[in-house]
Amino acid sequence: MQSRRESTTEPRGGAVATRPAPGIDLAASLERWGPRIAGSLLPFMLVLYLALRGGGYDTVVYGEVGIAAWWLVLLGALVGVLPAARITTLGWIALGLLAAFGVWTAIGISWSESAERSMTEVGRIASYLGIFALALAAQGKDGFRRTISAVAAAIAVVGGLALLSRLEPSWFAPNEIAAALPSAEGRLSYPLNYWNGVAALVAIGIPLLLVIATNARHVITRACAAAAVPVLALAAYYTFSRGGAAAIVVGFVVLLALYPRRLALLPSALTTVAGGAILIAAATQRNALEDGFGTGAAHVQGDEMLAMVIVVCGGVGLIQAALGLAAKHELGPRLSLGRTTGRALGATVVVSVVLAGVAAGLPAEVADRWDEFKDERGTRVSGAARFGSGDSTGRYQLWQSAMDANATDRLTGIGPGTFEFWEAREGVLPGFVRDAHSLYFETLAEVGVVGFALIAGMILWIMVCGVRGALSHGTPDRRAWIAGATAACATFAAAAAVDWAWELAVLPAAFLLLGAAIMGTRNTGSQEHAGSTLARRSSVPTRVLLVGGAAVALVVIAIPLATSSLLTDSQSQASANQLDPALSDAQSAAAVAPFAASPSLQKALLFESRGELAAASTAAEAATEREATNWRTWLTLSRIEARLGHAQEAVDAYRRARSLNPLSPLFKEGTP
Repeated sequence: MQSRRESTTEPRGGAVATRPAPGIDLAASLERWGPRIAGSLLPFMLVLYLALRGGGYDTVVYGEVGIAAWWLVLLGALVGVLPAARITTLGWIALGLLAAFGVWTAIGISWSESAERSMTEVGRIASYLGIFALALAAQGKDGFRRTISAVAAAIAVVGGLALLSRLEPSWFAPNEIAAALPSAEGRLSYPLNYWNGVAALVAIGIPLLLVIATNARHVITRACAAAAVPVLALAAYYTFSRGGAAAIVVGFVVLLALYPRRLALLPSALTTVAGGAILIAAATQRNALEDGFGTGAAHVQGDEMLAMVIVVCGGVGLIQAALGLAAKHELGPRLSLGRTTGRALGATVVVSVVLAGVAAGLPAEVADRWDEFKDERGTRVSGAARFGSGDSTGRYQLWQSAMDANATDRLTGIGPGTFEFWEAREGVLPGFVRDAHSLYFETLAEVGVVGFALIAGMILWIMVCGVRGALSHGTPDRRAWIAGATAACATFAAAAAVDWAWELAVLPAAFLLLGAAIMGTRNTGSQEHAGSTLARRSSVPTRVLLVGGAAVALVVIAIPLATSSLLTDSQSQASANQLDPALSDAQSAAAVAPFAASPSLQKALLFESRGELAAASTAAEAATEREATNWRTWLTLSRIEARLGHAQEAVDAYRRARSLNPLSPLFKEGTP
């Protein structure tokens, strides 16, 4: 009797053909389904996880994600599962630009004011590089469709949760971080803990959902995607983010410009825009809910809005389902224009809008808004009134300060991660500022023209590849999906220009996932059916490169990750008055990163709490040596020296601290 795993033969035209017997081929199953699962589940879980963990702002959060991504790359390359298909030349160029940016940032440690801050930035870039490398390596047949759908679905879930946190806040734990910020002003910030970040994430999701609503294979998928758009629009409204609103407009304009069948997109766009407009109009009539305060009136209005959201989104979904069925059965008129006619119509619309704006006095209005934007004494407004305000909330001054920092050394900048120190001593705005509120200005300040060229080049390259793919001679369906991904990438690029989007890991992660979808494998026809065995045979150098890169990146990420984790544990134990284990963790952090100032500063505080002032002074002095331009280290040293009775040393340290942060309310005029 023949075994089930043996082959059977049968005559076929006089020849003997081999036919595999029934059985489970684990390798073949992994080869077939592995990329599909990786291309769908991993992007969805990644975006959702980072969003629910405060947007991935914390070093530990994005560091853990980076470690996981690089381990997957390492193991996948070692066993031959990755890359799932050949990484395209376009993808290698983008990956190389991001890697070069990381290398240049690492070199920047040599001239940085803080090796610790610079190493943290290197770890951040290495984490993002791991996400990008994994996304590129996992792309396979139709990978772009799966990745885009997964990112859109995750953003839709996050947007729904964000909106629920405003309409039904009792369902969620108190958002203590947002509540502690005076600038929150009742603005929707859950779950990213930053309202502008929520708006930027929503802006990335909207063009993706519009494409899915128009092009998904299943009617139910189209209906769900369309129903999610008004939810995201209302969530964006409650953030009161002007930058987010501008990013949404940018994404919509880019989508219309690149979409291959604009008239086919129009019904979906009009339906979802109408649904969002209805919800926003209803929200403007509910002031208590708009203020975001937990009053009885706000609870009642939240219930009303939740019911309205369900009704409106349900209606939008039903209309979209009807549109999808009509398209499937070719009912109704076919909306199509030739390329020449479409371009002519588009040009006519653009010219008409420009002429109408000029006639309505738009140039003068723009000039007035620009003057208001530059005025550091701008009028602060809250709520929906922010959408009509031109106040920059200090961004213009921060950007000027960043350019001043770049002027000190245009090629290299002041050092990665050190803009906070520069702004504290050279800026004109009082109060704490960590970031320049612009990826591009901050990069110019910290790593100079070289760093700016690399990161801006990477973003621009992804955009160029997206435009090229959307306007190519491929199938209209593929071009439509690439147009949506490119529009979403454009929203990130716009948001990064006016805010610290780069530091909220969920935003660059979504951008890089979509970039990988744009530049993923393009094998079709016989090449695709040849299977991945041929691809892997020719990808040995690729696998070696991925393994080597993963090994280096894991070490680079692990150092700031371990340091931050140990310091967090130390601070938690100190808060619980467990000083001995707190000191042990601080010493471990110092051993992991002997160049870092934070472990020494933490040791100084702990020794001070234990009454060991001489040891505290030694640790504080070590902190000032590692970060000589950080006013906090000098202020801590001043207090400890005063407690030791060293009056002159205490005064000198205090004056040094004040010179490094002269506008801080901690340092009043007339003090020593």
